[in-house]
Amino acid sequence: MVEKRALIFLTLAILVWAISISSLAGYFYLQNTMYTEQIGENQQSLNKTASNYDELTSKYNILLGEYSILYGSYSFPGGNFTLLMEPLGRLIDNQKGNYSSLIMDQKDLNETYYTLEEDYQLVYQKGNVTGEDFGRLLNEYYDLFNLLAIRELSLVLSETVTLNVNACIDYGNGTTNWRNETKMPAGSSLFQLTQKIAEINYTYYPSMKPGHVLVDSINDKKAYTAGYSEGWSWIWYYWDGDEQNWISGPVGCDAWMLKNDGTYKWRFEHWSWP
Repeated sequence: MVEKRALIFLTLAILVWAISISSLAGYFYLQNTMYTEQIGENQQSLNKTASNYDELTSKYNILLGEYSILYGSYSFPGGNFTLLMEPLGRLIDNQKGNYSSLIMDQKDLNETYYTLEEDYQLVYQKGNVTGEDFGRLLNEYYDLFNLLAIRELSLVLSETVTLNVNACIDYGNGTTNWRNETKMPAGSSLFQLTQKIAEINYTYYPSMKPGHVLVDSINDKKAYTAGYSEGWSWIWYYWDGDEQNWISGPVGCDAWMLKNDGTYKWRFEHWSWP
């Protein structure tokens, strides 16, 4: 009787063991299949990104070559700058054609492009174009061209790369609001991050660079001046991990590119001059 009971227990134990092994085998098979599919999808995504990157860099090199030819004509002694205005106009039109979606979708780029167009028309209507005027237009074109190229490449990278950043809004009265681990596409600017985490108003200054944007208000907290010598403004900072200190932003917020795990702060603070 004891031997029979022991045989039953042994049989059940073997059955349970067999079922467990089968379940584990099935689990590992499914996991392996899932990981294989994920690896395949990731590889396809990387291949697509690489292909798009090659296409965009080829476009950039072609447009850069066209700019280089015009710059060579501008640099040649005794050049007729009035005659060079039409080739420059074609470059500006090509810029809009090649980066139309970026110019339409990103407001700071839109404003920069149409400022360039307006400046071009003003100089063109003068009739007799000076080397100084033409050189200024050429510099405006080149600055925008490089910014457009960087933003477009960043959009391609954002298909496979996402940044995690930390952001703080300090209202200058003891109230702070943190937005940690905010996800942003690779290549995003601080201006784009600020637009995502807060309601803002800003002023665009064509002559200010690098960066053309000055933030006037964040979440209805408005900058203001008291006469000409003092006031309150929104100032941005980034956290320097090596120095363990906040560093005041050296450029306009639309020109500062975010880095992964970077930490940024907007602070409403008093200033006076002198």
